[in-house]
Amino acid sequence: MGIFIKIQNEYRKNKMLFFLKLCINIIASYFAFRVMFVSVSALMSKGALPDNMDLLLFIMLFFLGLSNVIELVEMIVHKKKECFTLLIVTTIVLFGVSIFVLLV
Repeated sequence: MGIFIKIQNEYRKNKMLFFLKLCINIIASYFAFRVMFVSVSALMSKGALPDNMDLLLFIMLFFLGLSNVIELVEMIVHKKKECFTLLIVTTIVLFGVSIFVLLV
């Protein structure tokens, strides 16, 4: 029951950021499962990975970065300072890795 109370508290703080973060996390989770299933099927068949694997990884990492950006905006709006710089560094690394995956 504690998780439902936490979700209700997040919803009451800012509804738009809550739904935006929820949608982006659902999209990121979808692409994470797609990457996982494509990788496992390629490993089982001992074939090469499909050509769109780089695009799937880029989209997954990009949406994870967007999720962190929304978390940063939420921290700025609610004036929370804990772990702010760590989240900024993590967001920059996620966007950097996603661009690296796309370009290589």
